[in-house]
Amino acid sequence: MSVINGRMVVFLTSLGVSLDSYSAGFSLCAPDELIIASCQLEEAKSRMVSFCASADRAMVSYRFGLSSNVEINSVFFSDRTLSRWVDLATYTVYLGFRRGEYSYVFGVPQERPGAKSFLDVFKDNKAIMSAKCTDNSFGEKDIRISAIKEVADEFVRGYGFVFPPNDIAEH
Repeated sequence: MSVINGRMVVFLTSLGVSLDSYSAGFSLCAPDELIIASCQLEEAKSRMVSFCASADRAMVSYRFGLSSNVEINSVFFSDRTLSRWVDLATYTVYLGFRRGEYSYVFGVPQERPGAKSFLDVFKDNKAIMSAKCTDNSFGEKDIRISAIKEVADEFVRGYGFVFPPNDIAEH
């Protein structure tokens, strides 16, 4: 985690609890993985969304569900990448990918009081799920690794705000 309330760090450190064990309860990432983004959804099932980088930084995993039941686990490498777009108007970081007729978009707003991450799921470019998180995500959303492909802000705007881009689109 890159940003945590300073008092929380002191409190956890004084208890002898590592940040890794603290974050493990709030993500679906393994202890040796780096949390890129993660949150618990505001819903009755209390499912989580997590993007996790492998310890060697060779792959990124998207996981959705509960720690006891991961419903979706998609893996990205340098030849099958996750897309990342930073909206320069709002400084929201978007992580997204397509899986068949579905597309998944996770937004991490600029870190400010009251900001909450969110997950949008589309089927054939029509929204079928939109869920807010209980809080914002405080992972390493800006990490630079080959499994994440940057999509330029001007490309997304010029492409009618379609994100993630279709496979045939150049980005």
